[in-house]
Amino acid sequence: MPTVGELLRTEREKQNMTVKDIEKATSIRALYIQAIEDGKYDVLPGEVYLKGFIRNYASYLGLNPQQVLDVYRDNQSPQAPQPAAPSTPAASSMPPKVEAGREGQGGGSLGRWVIILVVLAVLVGAGWAVMNHFNRTPAPQTSPPQAKVQPTPAPAPVPVPAPQKTPAPAPAAKPIVVVAKYTAECWTRVTADGREVYEGIPRVGETLTWNATRTMDVHVGNAAGIELTYNGQPQGRIGGDGEVIMKSFTANNTTGTQR
Repeated sequence: MPTVGELLRTEREKQNMTVKDIEKATSIRALYIQAIEDGKYDVLPGEVYLKGFIRNYASYLGLNPQQVLDVYRDNQSPQAPQPAAPSTPAASSMPPKVEAGREGQGGGSLGRWVIILVVLAVLVGAGWAVMNHFNRTPAPQTSPPQAKVQPTPAPAPVPVPAPQKTPAPAPAAKPIVVVAKYTAECWTRVTADGREVYEGIPRVGETLTWNATRTMDVHVGNAAGIELTYNGQPQGRIGGDGEVIMKSFTANNTTGTQR
């Protein structure tokens, strides 16, 4: 059975397209496209992003994304192990029956008398130790207790007023402020004013803030796992589970999304 990477690579080559062409059209990095075609799934940030990238890649090539994902699941499903034949225990492995002996019954009475005598000896010794403890008299003190000398408190220092500092002027806020709150794992890349300022997978529950003067592009690999706020206005979730989306912001408005 062909792998997912072989299906996508064959269809891409039929359409005379390069990996860079796919990267430009789908916003999926060429590194991840090459890893999918080579079957090196550990290069990708996680299975949620892997499925989203496969779905977008297949859709752009005109393939049925669900059928391609089914091929991926078939490739990943392990073969069922063959059941082992039950082993029959050998007759010689059964533990032998041990018959209780009847010998030694006559010595039971002697053993009980020995135990009784030992217990009585312990009780007598304990009583003697208690009586000896109470008959002891405490030794007299050889020297009177020393009187405690109270130290003379030092005078409290006179507080010196600190010099007044002139507060520095606060830096002017940039016209684009985007806040991202993560509700699930979501690969994210942020470009502010043409310069990449962040790329990674934040922790679930983490909140990040980015600023820009002219433009900002937020590129995500699992649109359902991130909620955006632009200049104090909630944008909500910008896509579905596993969708790869880029959202652009300017100083005046939001330009839209690209998938």
